[in-house]
Amino acid sequence: MKKKAGLLLLPVIVVVPLLIWLTPETGTLATGEQPAGRALLAGDAAPSATPVHFSTGLEGLPRSLRDTEVDGELAVDENGRLKITQGVRNLFDYFLSAVGEEPVETLLQRLRAYIRHRLPAAAAAEAEGILDGYIAYKKGLAHLQEVAQPGNGPIDTAAMRRQLQQVQALRTQYLSPAVIAAFFESEDVYERYTLARFEILQDPKLTPQARAQQLATAELQLPPELRESLKVVTQVQNLASLTEDWKKRGGSPAELRQIREQLVGPEATGRLEALDRERAAWAQRMSAWNSERAAILGNRSLGEQDRKARLEAMRAQFFTAEERPRVEALEQMHDNG
Repeated sequence: MKKKAGLLLLPVIVVVPLLIWLTPETGTLATGEQPAGRALLAGDAAPSATPVHFSTGLEGLPRSLRDTEVDGELAVDENGRLKITQGVRNLFDYFLSAVGEEPVETLLQRLRAYIRHRLPAAAAAEAEGILDGYIAYKKGLAHLQEVAQPGNGPIDTAAMRRQLQQVQALRTQYLSPAVIAAFFESEDVYERYTLARFEILQDPKLTPQARAQQLATAELQLPPELRESLKVVTQVQNLASLTEDWKKRGGSPAELRQIREQLVGPEATGRLEALDRERAAWAQRMSAWNSERAAILGNRSLGEQDRKARLEAMRAQFFTAEERPRVEALEQMHDNG
């Protein structure tokens, strides 16, 4: 069975801090391009391509595309016109994901051949016209200035908003409203939510409870499919952010419970409180053990072998066999600072 290939269609924001915080393991730029692809599409030292004749565009595929299904779709309506869908963009990105393995000119030749092979002449011409605009848009994106990444300070949401506006203006230069809606609607929804989320988290006028309530409300406004896909990630991040703020302020347990209930509901809040109790009990046990261990290690009347034997015996009294490997790892971390 062939595997899927192509680029993960991440939001088109060219904002490094946002992507590091929300999608730290994607390995892609905000445009969904690989770093090499972005440079080549920008015209930065792109290798020249010898014209190649393709019949279907699938001949001699680059290594990353071999044994994969072509992502995306090309279809026509009852009038023989191209159906403009997200699948058309997926198809473009499928071929462009191999930038760096082949010159971009060769990949575009492949893509045009594939389009002409799959579509009637009129619809193929439409698709190629959209492709020309899409490539021009990609090149423009590569030259937008990135928002500076802060250290530990707040994210510049005003700069993020300005850049979103620049990206949207760039689209209108090269793509029709119908294409923009089909290609980027889901991304725009996600980007507006993400920006709103940062603004809520950084609003100093909001109480923690109000901040939690507004975050939950913003998430409910997402389309159901997107909300479901982001649910776990956003809940974890929102909980982490608001819990850290609660700790810094020395908030009460009742306040933390209210924050959690706003974000994840009463049932999950109960599980989190049970986890808190387990962690507190474990911390107490480890504190008692560290004191006992320090006393054994500091006992000069014992030889080295005797200390080891005493530690093993006492460790067995304090912890179960399943717990002891974790304890020994924590001891090593403690000793190494």
